[in-house]
Amino acid sequence: MSAPPQPSAGRPAYGSMTVGPPAETTWLRLRHRIAPSTGEHLLRAYTSRDGRTWTAGGTWTLPQDSRIRIGLGAMGGSGATAEFHYVRVQRP
Repeated sequence: MSAPPQPSAGRPAYGSMTVGPPAETTWLRLRHRIAPSTGEHLLRAYTSRDGRTWTAGGTWTLPQDSRIRIGLGAMGGSGATAEFHYVRVQRP
């Protein structure tokens, strides 16, 4: 008996992760690190409802030769919208 076909076989596939509870205003923080032992990119999302208390989500692991790009969007279903007041990228 053979295994069923895998739609993303041979290429990375990254699903979504719920990070924290939604709110009228939600802050988002992304942390990027490089794993010293493998060179892989480790990306972890954090959310906050008040800008002070943060909830950590899971960590996405990407191959070391990945080109990291940030994308923001509304994922609440048909008719959902999101308004982003600012985006800031900084190095530690």
